[in-house]
Amino acid sequence: MFVAISYMPTCGFGNRILYYYNLRQMAHKLNCEFLCAPWEGYQYFQGNLLGTHRPIRNEQYKNLDFCLAEKFYDYNGLPTRDVFKLKLSPVLDENTCAVHFRGTDFHQWNPESILSSDYYLRSIEETKNFINTYILFTDDYTLDSFIKVEKYLKDNKIKYFLGKNTSDRMDYISDFSIMTECDYIISSPSTFCISAGFVGKNKKIIHSKDWIEKRVSVNDKFWTDLKSGGNDDYSTWRIL
Repeated sequence: MFVAISYMPTCGFGNRILYYYNLRQMAHKLNCEFLCAPWEGYQYFQGNLLGTHRPIRNEQYKNLDFCLAEKFYDYNGLPTRDVFKLKLSPVLDENTCAVHFRGTDFHQWNPESILSSDYYLRSIEETKNFINTYILFTDDYTLDSFIKVEKYLKDNKIKYFLGKNTSDRMDYISDFSIMTECDYIISSPSTFCISAGFVGKNKKIIHSKDWIEKRVSVNDKFWTDLKSGGNDDYSTWRIL
């Protein structure tokens, strides 16, 4: 008996990480081996993420249906940081805070997921007295929130710089690896940012109160579980 992902669908890096992590959690829970089809991004992590099991003829196995954050808190036997260890991790200054903005396809997926500038500015006010450097990550320069936050940082002479993916969408692993080593994250609903939150350094994570309350109101399991406290792998430091 083993569990498998026989095909990794076309999706974002954060979604691939969540789907894969659900496979590893299932294998750990069932105390069995796993196999996974190759997926873009697995090569950046240490260890054999694809599994070593070699099926024998007619061996029973369970193929894991596509699933994401709704399964994240179902079983907590295998820590995320034991599964995902980057081969290369940057060394950052102490007290660095990632700020993640998501636009582009989120406008079509769910306009409410485009978080307000008020949320980001409140989060910076909450953290600025003990943050040395902010790093802004976005896929959309035109976002009102991004424009206002960058202006606020400039006007107040607060140290910041932009993630590489801000100008180069193909260089996603640079942004991801930097976020994994930040001390704080002012997060968005993006699975890319959420995944960076549970890889690498243990972080103080901020999420939007408005967004969480909206998702809890429609019984979104991940956000309901997170509001209830999450777990050692992923929880909130502040909800603002």
